[in-house]
Amino acid sequence: MKRTHLSHAVSSALLFTSSLIAFNTAFAQSAGYSLEEIVVTAQKREQTLQQIPSAVSAISADEVKNFLAAGENIRALAGRVPSLQIESSNGRQSPRFYIRGLGNYDFDVNATQPVSLIYDEVNLENSVLKSFPLFDIAQIEVLKGPQGTLFGRSTTAGVIKVDSVKPSQDSSGYIKAGYGSRETFSLEGAYGGALSDTVSARAAFKYLDRGDWLDNTFNGAGDDTGEFDEFAYRVQVLVEPNDNFSALINVHGFRQDGDQPQLFYANAFTPGVEGLRPGFDEERFSHDQSLSGFDLDQFGASAKLEFNLGNKTLTTITSYDTLDSFSRADIDGGVQGGPEAIGQLGQQAFFSVSSGDGLSDHSQFTQEIRLSGDVGRVFYQLGAYYLDESITVDSSDFANDGTRTQLTQAVQDTTSAAIFGQIEYSLTDKASLTAGLRYTDDDKDLEVVPGSGSFAPAARIDASDDYVSYELAINYQLSDDWSVYSRLATASRGPVTLGRFGFTSQADTEDITSFEVGFKADLFDGRARWNSAIYAYTIDDQQLTATGGTGNTNELLNADKVDGAGFETEFEMLLTENLTFSANLSYNDTEIKDPNLNTELCSSTPLCTSLDPIVDTFLGFFGTVNLVSVDGNPLPRAPEWLANFSLDYDHQLQSGKLYASTDWNYRSDSNIFLYESVEFVAEKRWIGGLRLGYKNADETLDLALVGRNVTNEIVADGALDFLNQTAFINEPRFWGIEFSKQF
Repeated sequence: MKRTHLSHAVSSALLFTSSLIAFNTAFAQSAGYSLEEIVVTAQKREQTLQQIPSAVSAISADEVKNFLAAGENIRALAGRVPSLQIESSNGRQSPRFYIRGLGNYDFDVNATQPVSLIYDEVNLENSVLKSFPLFDIAQIEVLKGPQGTLFGRSTTAGVIKVDSVKPSQDSSGYIKAGYGSRETFSLEGAYGGALSDTVSARAAFKYLDRGDWLDNTFNGAGDDTGEFDEFAYRVQVLVEPNDNFSALINVHGFRQDGDQPQLFYANAFTPGVEGLRPGFDEERFSHDQSLSGFDLDQFGASAKLEFNLGNKTLTTITSYDTLDSFSRADIDGGVQGGPEAIGQLGQQAFFSVSSGDGLSDHSQFTQEIRLSGDVGRVFYQLGAYYLDESITVDSSDFANDGTRTQLTQAVQDTTSAAIFGQIEYSLTDKASLTAGLRYTDDDKDLEVVPGSGSFAPAARIDASDDYVSYELAINYQLSDDWSVYSRLATASRGPVTLGRFGFTSQADTEDITSFEVGFKADLFDGRARWNSAIYAYTIDDQQLTATGGTGNTNELLNADKVDGAGFETEFEMLLTENLTFSANLSYNDTEIKDPNLNTELCSSTPLCTSLDPIVDTFLGFFGTVNLVSVDGNPLPRAPEWLANFSLDYDHQLQSGKLYASTDWNYRSDSNIFLYESVEFVAEKRWIGGLRLGYKNADETLDLALVGRNVTNEIVADGALDFLNQTAFINEPRFWGIEFSKQF
């Protein structure tokens, strides 16, 4: 661990703490208004945010709507709470989540992540399945640190828990429409209420369409690509025949179709220089591949049954999801040329690469059953969980005219079974102890099936393991407004396998042990809320992916050890009855500790400028391979600093109110790959948003001007390193209008 970095982080946190305590002492006085209490289900039961002995953040429904106003998807939530980073090299599909620096930047549609996405209490295992849009959302919770006890496998970094609005006997709904930059049109709505005295229902949908806004100069001048459309729906029925039983049925689906899954810009970097090169234009590119595009078709259903057994509750959750998807793109990002094209923006020397990946067959079945209740001073829950996932990954190469030249399939079956339990024991009126334990058994079976034109050999991998996760936390109430906690927790990510284009590899189970201490406070007579944590963790056999390089492959690796440490703080305050300020800040320091861990340096032409020592050089099938040591490097796509602040103001009128809000999000830079180089850096950035609007007296009508990335900050978010210095970028500036009506 880099002691100087951690000491600086702790010193900054202590300085911020002392300043806020002094401010509280000077200004604490009753003002007759306070923040709303936040209720979360991070421990699979309703609790206030301040009661939970771990670092949990909540994103409200209004915040979700605001961040997604520009036709954005879940990636727009990056940095909105401490330590949360989200990105994707597949555009609007396969979002990748990072918490406290831990994530997986593997672009393979078979990749596993250390952050689980739980959508309406169902774990969405596959990365493509995680693409389901956000709409009619009640709340999003971000659980930071290992969540192995209650949520199980693949939660070594944490959990993102999304809950939609549920049916009720009260009639309610809304309709929302928007139009803005890049010919973006959106329409979203929901309505629900009673069907009878014992049955209620709610239906919701979201439609999004964007026009052609990108100019492929290879085809001549004029916007000729960039279009996509999406449609998602959800129907829920809640049956409550008596006080002792309820059944919630959820049926949902998602369809997506578009031109460019992710836009790659060839030679977007200047050799030896960090940042996008001068003359870069996000609306102009040059691709000689004629058939880029993406499509997705998903359907799913779940059933949650609850039985009230007196002082006990029995809950079962059954789910089934299936999808088909495919994405294809001009991977080299440029027009093929000769030696004169080397290093030229929008050009690629010698040969082109166009490929695609998708799921031609996918199904996921999950079953969870748990029993919870109170016995004296003890709350307990016991449960069992089962996952059965079957996928077929199609990996294809294409000629520039769109003809498929080869197909290789990887067929994988995954099963996971677990039993778990957690108790909370009230030691005193002020102190409580939480303890949990989970046993998991995982099994994976992957088979490579060569198809037409494939040179891959048939292959098979079987991987299995069983492991135990635990947690132990103590919470102490210092006063009515202050509590402190400490938490020791473990989690594991079971064995993983890959077989893209027949290049098979596997990695063993990774295990994390994490310790954190924190406090939670309500200040200024409830007008402010301040939560903070300091943590440190060690991961044994960290699963990593070496992507690109000379062979342009994905290879799974295990690092002997990875250490991490940092702090998180978030603060919200009603400065006046009409003005709210909120801010959060996090520092995450990660370090790979494995003197024997080497990976291929880029094979781009021109070659990137390595900051790591070259330990070996040899001739490979596609050219010279340079191996570099990554010992001591930070994890990829893991910015040390994330920050976010927002201001919300409203001015009352006789007929309603005018309001204004702005939010600004900061991300420091990070290395894109396991190795460090001058060019391949996800750059630091400030992204700002703005919303100006009017609401009528009962706040059922809302008309607003919306701006996202208002300064048009364009930076590299990721890169490809096997042919040239290709980059992909963040979303450009958006201006639009929105109208919504609640009823």
